[in-house]
Amino acid sequence: MRCAGPAGTARTLRFETANLKYLRTRTRVKLVQLVDANDVNLDGSLDFTPPFDRPYDWTKAGRKDLFSYLVTPQGLAEVSTYADGIGPWKRYIVSTKGTDADGDGQADDVNGDGVVDEADRTLLPPTSVVEDAHRLGLFVHTWTFRNEQRRLPADYKGNPVNEYQQFYGLGVDGVFSDFPDTARAARILFLISENPDYAKCLVGANAHVGHGKHQLRCKGLGWDD
Repeated sequence: MRCAGPAGTARTLRFETANLKYLRTRTRVKLVQLVDANDVNLDGSLDFTPPFDRPYDWTKAGRKDLFSYLVTPQGLAEVSTYADGIGPWKRYIVSTKGTDADGDGQADDVNGDGVVDEADRTLLPPTSVVEDAHRLGLFVHTWTFRNEQRRLPADYKGNPVNEYQQFYGLGVDGVFSDFPDTARAARILFLISENPDYAKCLVGANAHVGHGKHQLRCKGLGWDD
C-alpha cells in the first residue's frame, strides 16, 4: 500500500515486517508499519482472532507475538530500526467499551435503534501509544475514520469532527479517512482552536501569518504547519 503525505511525499505501508525491513535497504521512501486487530471486545480489549492476530510473515516464521506487541515500548523500538512511522488501528489509541446491563455477555442496544453497533459504545481513556512512538522518533498515522452515525461511539454525539478533534489533540501526525473533506475541515478547525491566527490564512493570500518564531505557514494548512 502506498499513499501521499505532506507535499506529495510518498509513503509505503505494510502489515508485515519482513518486507519493510527489506525495503529499508532499498529505498529512502518513508516506511510505515501498520498494526491491525480483528475487533474490540465488550470490555474494550482488542480481539486477535486469526488472521488478524499477527503479521503474516510472523505466522510463517512461527513467531508468536501478536500485533499488539508492535505498540509496546519494546515493539516500537523494534519498529524504529526499519520504519519511519507506525500506523495503528485507532482502537490502539482510544478504545471503546460496550454496555451489558442484563449480564448476558453481549453488548446492549443502548440507543434503542434496533441494532448494536459502535454508536452504543463509549470511549475508554487514551493509551500512551502516540507519546511512546514519538519518543522514539516515529510518526503516527491512524485509521480508519468515517462519518456514518453507526460508526461513531456515543461520546462523539453523532459528529465525526469530534472524533478527529480528539485524535488531533492526542498528537497523531496523520489519519486515514474515507471522508477526506471532513478530515481536512476538522484539521483546520483544530489548528484554529490551537492558534486563532490560523483563521487569517483562510481569508487572505499571504503565505505566512505572524512574525519571527511565532510565524505560521499558511500554505496547505497541512500536518507540518
